[in-house]
Amino acid sequence: MYKLDIELLHYINELLVDRERLLEERELDGNDYELNFVLKQETEWEIDTVTKAQKIISNIIKESINESSN
Repeated sequence: MYKLDIELLHYINELLVDRERLLEERELDGNDYELNFVLKQETEWEIDTVTKAQKIISNIIKESINESSN
């Protein structure tokens, strides 16, 4: 894997971390559950998707580091 690819993956991961933080803030904000029901469901789905993407990116980075050390 090229250095640029690793840097790009790190950048994407940083964006995902920031997005996750914003989603968690949104999830905690507001107490009107009926009004925000759909928004809260979408937020939970998006947090789950971000978490999965972060795990995949971390695995790709680890594999790339292992390949470059061999």
